[in-house]
Amino acid sequence: MPGKNPLAAVGSVRNFMNIVKEVNFDEIRERAEQVPRILMIARTQEQAETAANLIFGEASDRYIEHRFGERVERIDTSRYDVVVVVDSEQTGLYEQARKQADHGRGANVFFLASDGPDAANRLRTEIVMTDPEGAPALGRWLVPFRTAAVHAIIDGTAKANAKFALVSNIPSVVPLFGGFIAAGADLLVLTKNQIMMAYKLAAANDRDLSNQTGILRELAPVVGAGFVWRSVAREATSFIPFMAGTIPKVAIAFAGTYTVGLAVDSYYRFGKKPTGEQMKGFGEQAIKIAASIPLPGRARTDAQEDAIGAGPRRSVESGETQRNL
Repeated sequence: MPGKNPLAAVGSVRNFMNIVKEVNFDEIRERAEQVPRILMIARTQEQAETAANLIFGEASDRYIEHRFGERVERIDTSRYDVVVVVDSEQTGLYEQARKQADHGRGANVFFLASDGPDAANRLRTEIVMTDPEGAPALGRWLVPFRTAAVHAIIDGTAKANAKFALVSNIPSVVPLFGGFIAAGADLLVLTKNQIMMAYKLAAANDRDLSNQTGILRELAPVVGAGFVWRSVAREATSFIPFMAGTIPKVAIAFAGTYTVGLAVDSYYRFGKKPTGEQMKGFGEQAIKIAASIPLPGRARTDAQEDAIGAGPRRSVESGETQRNL
C-alpha cells in the first residue's frame, strides 16, 4: 500500500467494518451454538455424576451422557466432542476406553485421575487446547470452561499471527518499529485474524451471535485501533535489541494480538472499553508472554513453560451462572 498510512486502513471504524464484511462468521456461529456432546465414563454412577459436576458444573447431567461399569464398550468418538474417563483408583478404565475408540480415534478421550478443583482446571485446559475450535462452544455453554476457553482462543490466534509474521514479508523491526507498521497488507491479515478471535470471544462469553456486524462494530475501537500495534512495538523495544532477524516481528505480532484478546475479553466481561491504563497492563502482560515463548534461536525453559501455561489473568465473575438449556 505505497503512499498510504496502513494504520489508517485498520484504525477507523468505517475501514474496520469494511474488513469485517470480508470475514465469514457462519461456521464459528454454527459450532458455538451447538451444545457440546459429552460422554462421562466411570466405574460407578456416583463417580460419573460427581466428576461431571466438578468438571462441567452442577446440573450438567441433563445434557451429558453417562456410562459406568467395570468394562468399556465400543465408543463411537465421532458422536462426542469430549469423552472423559474417571478412574481415581487406576483400574485401567482409561486404557480400555482408548482401545474401544472407533478406528483408533481417541484424540478426544481424556482422563481425570484425581479429584479436586486443580485436577478439574488442568483437564479443562487440556480439553480446550486439544481442540481450540471447540473452545467457543465450551465457554458459551459451560461457565466452568469459560476461563480456559478464552485462554485457548487468545493463545491460538496470537500464535497463528506470530507464525504468519514469521513466513510473511513483514519487515523486521530493528531498531525501530516503523517497518512493521508500514507493512499495510500484512497488517490487514493480522487484523482479520483478530476480528475472528473477537467473534469467538463473543461466543465464549455467551453473547448473542445473530447480529454479527453489531458485535464487531462495538469492538471496532479496540480491535481496529492501530495504536495497539504501535504501543506494543514501542514497549517491545526493551527486549528487541537482544534479538535478530525475524524475531522482533514475530514477538510483536504475538503480543499485539494477545493484547487485543485481553482487551476484548475485558470488554465482554465488564461491558465497557478498557481504559488506557488497563490497555497498558494488557500490553505488558502480553509482552512478558511473548518474551517467554520459544522464538527462533531461543530454547524454552521451565520458567517459560510456566509463563505460557498461565495464560491471561482472568477470573469468572461470581454473578455468572450455568447456562440453562
